[in-house]
Amino acid sequence: MHRIAFFVLLLCTMPVEAQVLDGVVAVVGDEIVLKSEIDEQLKFVAYQNRIPPDDERLPIMWRQILEEAINLKVLFTKAKLDSISVSNEEVDAQVERRMEFIKQRIGSDEAISNYFGKSISQLRADMREEIRAALMVEQLRRKKFSGLTVSNEEVVRFYEAYKDSLPEVPAEFEAAFIAIRPKVDSAAKKVAYQKILEIQRKLKEGGNFAELAKAYSEDGSAQSGGDLGFAKRGEFVKPFEEAAFALREGQISKIVETIFGYHIIQLLERRGESVHTRHILIKFDRSNLNADETIAQLNAIRERIQTGKSSFGLEARLYSEDTESAQQGGDIISPQTGSTRIAFDEIKGDPDLKRLLETMNVGEISEPQRYQLSGGEYAYRIVWLKYRAEAHKMNLKQDYARIRNLALQKRQNEVYQNWIAELRKQVYWRVML
Repeated sequence: MHRIAFFVLLLCTMPVEAQVLDGVVAVVGDEIVLKSEIDEQLKFVAYQNRIPPDDERLPIMWRQILEEAINLKVLFTKAKLDSISVSNEEVDAQVERRMEFIKQRIGSDEAISNYFGKSISQLRADMREEIRAALMVEQLRRKKFSGLTVSNEEVVRFYEAYKDSLPEVPAEFEAAFIAIRPKVDSAAKKVAYQKILEIQRKLKEGGNFAELAKAYSEDGSAQSGGDLGFAKRGEFVKPFEEAAFALREGQISKIVETIFGYHIIQLLERRGESVHTRHILIKFDRSNLNADETIAQLNAIRERIQTGKSSFGLEARLYSEDTESAQQGGDIISPQTGSTRIAFDEIKGDPDLKRLLETMNVGEISEPQRYQLSGGEYAYRIVWLKYRAEAHKMNLKQDYARIRNLALQKRQNEVYQNWIAELRKQVYWRVML
């Protein structure tokens, strides 16, 4: 008898208590769902939502997570039958993002290991299989829903059916900005260059990169030996990115100048379009900056846009030193929703921007405004207010795109539920509780 078939048969004839004790809570095709998997997911969800361990909702949530895990295994089985695959690079990139997310919330590797009750290497290994399955399932879903749309008539019918229960839209805006830092003078650059030259000399003489970073780097990563973790293209300022992606694994760069100062970079590992680097940074002394030159540059950009000689998006891509927004033509993107429409309440750490937007007219481009950056530094920016609306009940005139998305989500959910129900008839599955 085939090994998997025998295993499934054995599970089906085992007493329930023994099955749970051994950790298997469900069988789906040739896949099993372990109690530890569900416990771990519940633990993470509870941690994210700050739910205490004795909360009475947890048993219900545990069962819901189990049901979703069964659905995932059913879809994973279908994905394998359809010969869907994902690359190791995709999986590795997702693992790094997940680990970084966990590290930001829990802390050190030791704290993470203690929290999940397993080593970091084991956690990564388990995560790889889970993420590979999730990516394959996501491909399968995209394939299923790729042609699914809703017509204008369906959007209107959805709105008429649900308009009384649709949420209120808070006061919100759409805006873009171009930011430029005041430049340092040549004397400050010369002092920084002499410092980085001395560090480069120590490296060439066999100095340990991590130890030198701890001793001399003026970046927040110094404590971890200059380690910046994995990053994709677009996450670094351009000169740093070009130097980092040009390196071979283990290679150390020449001295690289960015708006922050002088860097020496080492490439530790490359995974597809992601690189794991560390660096040593000597910052420029920014106590004597040429603010007038920066303001004049922003005023010239503003005039080109207002006279129709250029567009805001093009100028942002060419000149803005805010790396993230520059790639989007200067657009401010909500980190919560990924949308360009942002609630005023979302502006937490930038009260000056909120006050400015509240006083501007739609379509207006502000004069250069000084604003604070992290680490006590500052820059100047011009801001374009593209859209603003007061708090209101969701309606077709102002929120058609939102309502269309809600209608599409409802349609997708209906199709998904029917699809899952049909697949559950085609794939063997059984809950072992």
